[in-house]
Amino acid sequence: MHARDKLTEARYFLERMCEQHDNPTSFRFELSAFLGAARSALQYSQKEAKEKLGGQQWYDQAIARDPLLAFFKDQRNANIHTAPVTPATVMTTHVSDHLQTDEDTIIPFRHHTSSYRHRFADWPADATVIELSERYLIALQALVDDGVTQQMITG
Repeated sequence: MHARDKLTEARYFLERMCEQHDNPTSFRFELSAFLGAARSALQYSQKEAKEKLGGQQWYDQAIARDPLLAFFKDQRNANIHTAPVTPATVMTTHVSDHLQTDEDTIIPFRHHTSSYRHRFADWPADATVIELSERYLIALQALVDDGVTQQMITG
């Protein structure tokens, strides 16, 4: 059906999340779009599968095998129905008095660099939002591929 299209859309928003990693507001917006697109891939799969004999059981078992699928479903539902998902973000700032352009070139230059680490506060492991999102997409792709193989969905 349309599950693969939504997976492609979710990949696009994951790429945007990576690009916007150092802008917490934009990162949140891309995460919201990612959650919606990825969840739609599951919803399309479920809708199509339940029309087949044993399809709902196949879908339920596929979801139960990976806690990440349920976690992201809950994140998307909270994002839509309760409040925007706001990852816990830690910013680290480093101050340097020089800029090293290559192995031999050091230029005196006082500057600050910042890096951001986004996490889901309610996920027990220390993985970043991007790491979990990548794993989620892999799990979604596996679910869709299995559904096509089992002839539960067209993909």
